[in-house]
Amino acid sequence: MRKQKTAFLIVVTVLIASGLLFSFYVKLKISSLNSLRVSISTMQLSFLDKKLTKEKSSEETEQLKQLFPETGDITEFIEHAYKTSRRYSIKNITFDLKSSEFIDLSSGKVLRAMPITGQKPKVMYSYPITINFNSGYRDLAEFIREIQNHERLVTLKSIRAKPEKEKDYLAVEIVADLYSMEEK
Repeated sequence: MRKQKTAFLIVVTVLIASGLLFSFYVKLKISSLNSLRVSISTMQLSFLDKKLTKEKSSEETEQLKQLFPETGDITEFIEHAYKTSRRYSIKNITFDLKSSEFIDLSSGKVLRAMPITGQKPKVMYSYPITINFNSGYRDLAEFIREIQNHERLVTLKSIRAKPEKEKDYLAVEIVADLYSMEEK
């Protein structure tokens, strides 16, 4: 009977010890699973952030391409300005395209010609255009507002308006700059 008690105590002790060892093993595995779950969540968030950033940057790139088209075609701008002039009763509108300028993107300097030797700088092309027309004050203001709200970046360098003698309108000259990333 004593041998049975001893055998029973040994079996119970072995069961308790193996149960404790098994519980430690399970706790270790659960903690490693939790850390894996956290790292997976972190990776998913990182991936989603990168995806959102990529989508946002591609939208911003598209907006920049509208502001600074890759080609220097100014026909669309002239058509827009002409149609706008018709809406606001602007008379005798003419467009005069000046020679293009280059803006060095690294320094911001305006270059009249590209360097012949050495490394060619990364440039943005600027196309000055002179717009002459006759208009009233209100029509002039609306025309300028429409031109500045064009989808392409347009900067107005100068605006000259002088009243015509014995006529009730202004003779207006606007010098505007259009920009592109490549030559037309």
